[in-house]
This record gives sequence, structure tokens and C-alpha cells, in this order.
Amino acid sequence: MYGTIGRLGIVVAVAVAVAVAVAGAGGAPARAAVDPYSPQSLCGLGYVPVDQDPIHDARSGALLGTVHLLYHPMTGYGCAVTLKSGYVGTPTRTQVYLTAPYLPTQVDDGPRRYVAGPVRAYLRGNCTIWGGLTADPDGTVHHHDRANPAIGGIGTCF
Repeated sequence: MYGTIGRLGIVVAVAVAVAVAVAGAGGAPARAAVDPYSPQSLCGLGYVPVDQDPIHDARSGALLGTVHLLYHPMTGYGCAVTLKSGYVGTPTRTQVYLTAPYLPTQVDDGPRRYVAGPVRAYLRGNCTIWGGLTADPDGTVHHHDRANPAIGGIGTCF
């Protein structure tokens, strides 16, 4: 009986603390939007990070996003996503692409609030070219830092 009353007291105290925190936050200034996604949650179970490349604003140097490449060793599939870190929550052009030999390039491109992708391709025993971009609200496109103009992306072999 005393254990139940003790636990009930803790639950009530936590509920009051949460209610006070929520009520106090009503007058607080708006916070910047936070990207609710991660590369692993977007690609799925079994995918492991292989590489990533940031996307910076060429003028200011501000980080606008990151392109991620993941690989599933059991299935041989690769997965790529571009996560925004600038203008999060605002629809701006965001793109991710992943190529595999003898297959069409997998692309997700368009106005996105948080992320482009995932895009997947079978990569076991092959090389891929992958990358992405994001734009600011004015439409200026910013490519990932290691974008190779000769091939359009980063080459990675499995």
C-alpha cells in the first residue's frame, strides 16, 4: 500500500512538472525547427553509414545540409539521403542521387522541408556515384563540398 502511494506521488510530481514546463513555454520565443530524421531511420534496419559530405553556402559558409551514403551488407543495397540543416521546415529544393552500373540513376529532387530520399540501388561488387544539393529560399543551388564536376558526385566502390 505504501509503495503504491509513493509511486502515485512520483507520477503526480512528474505530471505537475511537465504541466508547469509546458505552460511556461507558451510565452517563450519560437525555436528554430529541428530535423526529425536520421539517415539510419530513413534507410531502415541493417544499413550502416559509409560516407557523408556536407553542403555549405558558397557565400557565407553556413552548413545547409549533409548528404549521407549508407550500405546494407546483407542485401548489397546502398541508400542515400540528403538531410537539411539550413532552412529546415521551409520547402526549398533538396536533392539526392545514387547511381549504379547498368541501372537508371535514382534521384529524389524537389521542394522539401527536411530531407530528400531515401534512394536505393544494388551496389554489391560495384562502384557508385552519389551526391546531393540544396537551395536557399532565393533558389541559389549549393552542391555538396566534394562534388566532382567531371562525374557529378563522389565515387565510392563496394
